[in-house]
Amino acid sequence: MTANKCSEERRTDWRSMWICIFLQFVVGLQISVYYMSMWPYLSGMDKTADFDFLGWVVAACSIGCTISNPIYGYWNQKTMSVKWPIITGFLIAAFGQLWYGLLSLFDNVKWMMLLARFLTGLGVGNISAMRVYAAMASTPKDRMRAISFGTGGFVLGFSFGPVISAVFTPLGEEGIRIGGIVLNMYTVVSYLMVLVCIFGCFIIHFFFNESYVGIVTKEEQENDEVKVPMFDVPASLICIYLFMIVNMTATNIEVMSSPLTTVLYDWKDSDSIFYNGIALAISSFISVSFNIAQGATRIGKIDKRKQMLFGLSFFLLYQLFMYPWGFYSGPLNFLPEGVETTEAGGCYSHYLWCHETTRVPIYVYFFCYIVFFGIAFPFVETPSPALFSEILGPRKQGTMQGFFSLGGSIAPVIASISSTAIFKYSGYRYVIVLQAVCLLIAFALILIFYKRLVPLKVIKNEKESTISSIEQ
Repeated sequence: MTANKCSEERRTDWRSMWICIFLQFVVGLQISVYYMSMWPYLSGMDKTADFDFLGWVVAACSIGCTISNPIYGYWNQKTMSVKWPIITGFLIAAFGQLWYGLLSLFDNVKWMMLLARFLTGLGVGNISAMRVYAAMASTPKDRMRAISFGTGGFVLGFSFGPVISAVFTPLGEEGIRIGGIVLNMYTVVSYLMVLVCIFGCFIIHFFFNESYVGIVTKEEQENDEVKVPMFDVPASLICIYLFMIVNMTATNIEVMSSPLTTVLYDWKDSDSIFYNGIALAISSFISVSFNIAQGATRIGKIDKRKQMLFGLSFFLLYQLFMYPWGFYSGPLNFLPEGVETTEAGGCYSHYLWCHETTRVPIYVYFFCYIVFFGIAFPFVETPSPALFSEILGPRKQGTMQGFFSLGGSIAPVIASISSTAIFKYSGYRYVIVLQAVCLLIAFALILIFYKRLVPLKVIKNEKESTISSIEQ
């Protein structure tokens, strides 16, 4: 039996694949659900926490992911199991989310919050196992569809997470107290995330089937005399960098949205969470629509390199329009003395850069957030992991997918720590500049290595000829 015939006889198990897609949605929720509400929650409970520390709290989840991504990938590589790495991860994440909801019971709130987010990150690092499954459990003709829908699920969860926080703002910051437990706009969300994690464990344990139809086994290589050669390392590293950049940009935009709109438009905390949540929901709808189109229409057949260049262009347009140009109105307003952002918006007195910073028109802000961000994300976030899988070829991908996810996790660490520090001391002008430079480097790498960013070709030893392992 030849490799081609073997490939034709195999079928993607779409029931299990859809479960995997749903679980990627759950991971996106767990990571981003507090992005817009974290600063009001932290600053309201612990006055010793400053904006620099917020960067570390945001980074804590990504640090946890960075540590656990390769572990879950290696676990799969050795055992060929996806089910147990995912269940283990969600149980750890549920504990971290419960810890987050019970922060009012502790004294050192800022450190307890950091630990809670770190634990959550250790759990949701299991997304590397999900990406392994999407790549190895789909046939070549289904792979773009499986990965695009999976990425769409993650993007929807990542984008929709802050919207959940916005939905619960009517509960207010006081909420209801039952013994020592507080049920308010912050904590109810964390308890909901615990239930979601447990539900994810239930679904995968009872309804998920592990089937790897997308790899060439050792036996098949021996019987069919097919060899899977070494993959192109520079090309794979470029895919990882592209994935890092899109995650870094997304983190900056979502983490910075609440404090940025507070200083730009004088919104108090609840307004920032609510209005940014609405904008993010619309942007998320656009992104997911394109993700679905990539998996279900001819859009997904377009050369992945062209898709990524298209997406990067829209990310660059976002930076261009959001830069505080001199012809925008300004300077920014300051908070009245003794007033907190829970009551009003504006710059803190130590934000000296507000004296020289202009205000991006609100209609420009919403257009960039909704349209540019909504279009850019799916055209980089989806093709980069799909191309990465194709570059690796039909082999076990657990370890390499773990490193791919590690890149996506370490980027938010860098982004959250650097952007919050830059924002505090120099304003958002230089956050925009840093993002633009990273995006331009990504653009250049695609153009320079354009001919190497292609699927791996498997070698048929019998006639020393090559056959494509990926059917476009």
